[in-house]
This record gives sequence, C-alpha cells and structure tokens, in this order.
Amino acid sequence: MTVRSDTWKRPVQDAIRVDRSKLALVPAARSAVGIAIPLVAGALSGHLLVGVEAAVGALTAGMASLQGTYRSRLTIMALAAMAFAVSAFIGATVGHLQGPDIVITAVWGLAAGLAVIFGQAPSVIGLQAVLGLVVFSQFSFRPEQAAFNALWALSGGALQIVLVAATWSLQRFPVERQASSSAYRMLANQVRALAADPSTLLDPAALDELRSALLETQPWGDQAAAAAYQALADQAERIRLELAGIARVRARLTHTSTIGAPTEQAVFVEAARELDTAVTASANLLAEVGNALHDGRSIAVDARDRENFRAAIEKLSSIAQSAERPGPTLLTQAVGGLTSLAGQLRAVDHLAAVAAGERPAAADATATDRSSRARWRPPPLTNTTRGNLESLRANLTLTSEGFRHALRVAVTMAMAVAISHLFPLGHGYWLPMTVMIVLKPDFAATLSRGLARSAGTLVGAVVVTLLVAVLRPAPAVLIALTVALYAVSIATLVANYVIYSVSISSLVVILLAFTGSPEPSLAADRAFYTILGAALALAAYVVWPTWERTRVADRLADLVETDGRYGAALVHAWADPAAVEPEALERLRLAARLARSNAEASVARWMSEPAGHGPESPSTLNAETAQGILAAVRRYVWAALALHGQLPSDGPLRPDLRFLGAQVEEALAAVAAALRAGSAPTRTYPSLRATQVAFATRLMRATREGGGGPKTTHADMVLLSETDQMVNAVDTLAHLVGVHPQASLPS
Repeated sequence: MTVRSDTWKRPVQDAIRVDRSKLALVPAARSAVGIAIPLVAGALSGHLLVGVEAAVGALTAGMASLQGTYRSRLTIMALAAMAFAVSAFIGATVGHLQGPDIVITAVWGLAAGLAVIFGQAPSVIGLQAVLGLVVFSQFSFRPEQAAFNALWALSGGALQIVLVAATWSLQRFPVERQASSSAYRMLANQVRALAADPSTLLDPAALDELRSALLETQPWGDQAAAAAYQALADQAERIRLELAGIARVRARLTHTSTIGAPTEQAVFVEAARELDTAVTASANLLAEVGNALHDGRSIAVDARDRENFRAAIEKLSSIAQSAERPGPTLLTQAVGGLTSLAGQLRAVDHLAAVAAGERPAAADATATDRSSRARWRPPPLTNTTRGNLESLRANLTLTSEGFRHALRVAVTMAMAVAISHLFPLGHGYWLPMTVMIVLKPDFAATLSRGLARSAGTLVGAVVVTLLVAVLRPAPAVLIALTVALYAVSIATLVANYVIYSVSISSLVVILLAFTGSPEPSLAADRAFYTILGAALALAAYVVWPTWERTRVADRLADLVETDGRYGAALVHAWADPAAVEPEALERLRLAARLARSNAEASVARWMSEPAGHGPESPSTLNAETAQGILAAVRRYVWAALALHGQLPSDGPLRPDLRFLGAQVEEALAAVAAALRAGSAPTRTYPSLRATQVAFATRLMRATREGGGGPKTTHADMVLLSETDQMVNAVDTLAHLVGVHPQASLPS
C-alpha cells in the first residue's frame, strides 16, 4: 500500500492549527459553571462523590450544548443526559459480566453508528450513550445504587439545561448575532479578495451556517428583531449574487485592458481602479456590519468609505459615458452592479440597527413587523418519525456507508471490550472509549482523530496521572482543575482536537482521582489502551474499508447534474422573465450549493486516503481530473450566479434560449453519466457552443439591421457574456471526462 504525501501531512497540520473563529468561549464559561456547582455543593455538604456523579452528568449535557440553537439545543441536551444516565445504570449493573457487557456494548455501538445517518446531533447523543455505558462498566453496583448514581448524573445534566435557558435572558439573540456576524465577516473577506482573484467563491458553509442558525429564533425575542435577522440572511444571499456579477465585470475589465489601443487600455485600467476602490469600500462596510453584529452595537461606518463608494460610482458613470465601444456596455454593468450593491448595503445598515434593538422609523417598523409575520415560522425541532424510519429502512443495506459504519463500530467495540476483559490492566474501559471516539465514517477523520487522540492522551492522561499520584492534591485543588480543564475542553472541541484531547483526558483522570489517588502504573495502562484503541479503529478500515474513492465519482456526478438543473432553469428564466418562480430558482441554487459542499468535502477526504489500497475510483477520474472538475464547476457557478443576480423582472421573450437551456442540462447529465460509469457514455452530447454562437449571431444580426430592430441592451450583453462562460465551463467538464460534442450545428 502506497501513501499519498498528504495522508499524514494533513492530520498533523490539523493537529497543530487552532481555528480561533471556532473557539466556544461563552459556552465554555457557562458549562464550567454548570460543572462547578455540583462539585462545590458536594464538597460543602460532605457528599463530594455525589457531587462528582452530578458533575459527570453536567459534563455530558455541556458537551451536547454545542448542538442546536434554542429549543432544539435543550432537546438535544435532555436526550443526551437521559441516554447517558440510562447507559450508566446499565453499565454499572452488568459491566462486570463479560458476556452481557460485550453484547450490550456491541448493540450500543450499532445504534450510535446508525445515528450518523440522521446528522450531527443524533451522533452526539449516541456517543454520550456509549461513553456512559463503557465508563460506568468499570463499577459493579447493586441496581438501586446504580439507579441513584444515574439520577445524580441526570440532575447534573438538568442543571446545565437550566443554565443554558437562563443565559438566554441575559443576551439578545446570541445565536443569531454570532451566525450573522460570521457570515458578514466572511462576505467582507470575499469582497476584498475580488481584486486579487475575481474567481474567488464564498465558502458555501458560510451562509449555510447562518440559515441553519435561523431555523429557530430566541423564544422570547421581539419579532421585529427576529425578522431583521432573517432579512439580513436574505440580503447576504443577494449581496453574494451581486458580487458574482461585479467579479465577472472586474475580470473582463482586466482582460480588456490588455488589448486595443493605448488610449482604450488606459480607460479600462482607470475603470478597474475605480471599481476596486468601490469594492474595497463595500468590504469595509460589510466588515463593520459583522463587527457591530458581533458586539451588539450600532454600526459606525467610516465616512471616507461611504464617500469613496459614492465617488467611484460617479467616476465610473463618467467614464462609461465618454468611452468608446465596447466600453459603455461593460462599464454600465459595473455601475449597475455597484448601484444595486449600494442599495443592499443601505438595507443591511438599517436591518443591523433593528437587530441591535434600535427603533426604526414608523414606516420601516411597519414593514419590518409585516415581514416578521409573513416570513418567520418556528420550524419543527426534528424530522418526522415516519421520515426517520424511512431513512433508517433505506440504509439497512451493506451498500449504505452509514450501515457499514454502524457494523464496523459494533464489531470493533465488542472486540475492544473483550480485549479489556482479557488484559489484567486497570481501567480497561479506556480501550472501548478510545475506539468509540476515534472511529468515524471516513478514513481521513479516523486517522486525524486517532493521531490527535493518541497524542492528547499520552500528554494529558499519562502526565496528569503521574502528577496526581505523586502530588495527591486536596479536593479543592481537584475541583479547580476539573472546572478549568472542562472549560478548555468545551472551548477547543471544534477549534483544535489535540488540545481538546489533552484537556478531556486530563479531566477524566481528575474526576477518577476523587475516588482515590491513582497508582503511577495506571499512566502506562492508559497509554497502552489509547494506542491500542486507535490502532483497532484504523485496523477496522483495513479489514472492512469504506473508502471515499468509491463514492467521490458519484458526489461529483451529483454536483454536475444539480448544476445542470440550476443552469437550465436560469436560461429558461431569461427566455421568459415574466414567468419566473423566484422560490423555485432559490431552491435549485441552494441544492447546487449543497452539492458543491458535498463534492468538495468528498474530494478532500479522497485525497487524504492512502493510494493503491482497496477499490479504485472510475477510470475517468484521478486527482488531477477531480480538481479540474471542481475548477470548471466554479467557473460555471460564477456565470450562473451572475445570470441569477442580473435576472430582469420582465423583458422580451427569447424562445430560442429554451433550446440552449435544455442542452445545458442534457450535456451535464452526459458528464455525470460518464463519471458514474467510468467511461464516456454512448448517449449524444449536444453541441452547446454551436447553439450559443447561433443565438448570439441572431441577436447581433437583429441589432445591426437597425430600423425597427431591437437594440442590444445591458441585459443582452450580460446574457451573451455569461452563457459564453457557462458553455465554456460545460465543454471543459466534458473534455475532462472524455465526452465529445456533436460536430453539426443546430438548425
């Protein structure tokens, strides 16, 4: 088996990189309070071990508090706390019985593995259930004693739930503010990147996270502010579409400035400079919106940015009026895009003020309240039971990656428990606990978690075990260490898994130290079990792999098919603007964005897998081809977004465009078929370029005829330019997978 250079390089890079934007400082402080209360209360009342049991339940619920938003967060925390308590009861009563322990752990592992099918939150609940089972299996309690311990753990989880709900009244829309702030800061960074790289695309996750956060709003927040946050998300989407058009104009200005007479070149260079000035000013405005939302304050935009933006539009308008063709059309597009962007920025300024609690003017207040009543609907917290059962039934097959993962977890966990019973080492639960934490549905995540978990445990558990054994700290010191380590664990869970592993491993050691100072030999035992657990998890892929390489072609095929439907719908919309259904177009756009996220993640996972091991991807696909497909799709998406953003509300009928739209969808379906089959399909690939050229020729011929013929409009130039870019991208995709178009021209 050969290994790509990135197979080990990427996990190491991830291990040492701390993503500061993902540090959960506020949840860390709140969760630390939740674990400190039972410990301090137990120490003061003389029942410290009872306080420790409640603290363990608080630990579990605190980890789950990073999922969901408001009511869904409370639901997830409650389910996680109950799952942990029930599992702890079962583990404490049957864990000492080898046979039942192995069987029950396998069943729990199977259920936790299947939870991956339903998303991140169910996965967290499943993980907490398994951890409760394996951790408490080291004890042997009578049923009534195990029940009391489980109830104390459940009470600690309930305390965390109360703290989460109580903190909402102390903050104004905390989830919405954080998500909106993050989205607008990312948007600002994308705007700044346009001058250097006009092909830059905003990370799809940026606005997806905002939409996800707005599925629920603060239960007792005022409706005007709730509607303002929803409208801010809408404006962010509109700004992103407008930026696509501006970026395309910027790229064409740069290209045009290199051709033509020197005087023409100077005009386009000056125009590009003014456009960059406006873009920089708008980036500063968006960044200030993000910062103001984050801080919960009014927007304080620098007057120079407003003036620079206004002056740039005026200068571009002046240049457009004096320039010779093709300058006016191109520059008019720039002015139109910036003018629309200016209106959107004004709307964002107003909406951010409403979100911050400022009272809008009477007319605006009425509009905002009307928007609230029309748009805001609290969604259900979970999918329907019927839908979940159908999803589960559909995945109960060996072809399902979720079911294969569940079986892999069940078998590996059973083996880990059996091995822990065989070895005469202390705290054997450490082995199945490591396996459960490390084993993930894909190889890259399992490798990364395995390395991070091993490194973190060796540093944390081993060192802390030795320190506690030697120093024998007093209970007060143990409480302080528990609170501090838990805060670090919560804060770094997403930001850096190595730091999280060090802190959580150390935390478990400290909690166990409340029952008695550990022997130094336990450090070696825990190190052994950690390394063995990581090795077992990785070995599961060698024995029964689920390689991303077997799925990456399907992910890319889904991407081009989805983009084909979106692009075709846009071209059809331009054929008859009056018949457009904006909501249908928006659904297609969001579906295309989700497909791009999935495909890019799949390619990244594939590139992290060892080469030359297991089934290969289809013959048409290799690393260079996959990267080329993603690059071509990005060019296609830019053209699609520009067509979407510039779509007129009405205009002339262009029935011949429907043929081009149908061919776009047909062509990308052929590319998708080639990706899935591993070879060029037998079906015909339409000659997109011939169709697009024929349409452009007819449009320009009508313009040259003069008289009563139509004039070439700004919308016509956008349509010709972006369909040209779209066709170029589709033809590139076809070339990459070995599909060749017809040679004949359309009639």
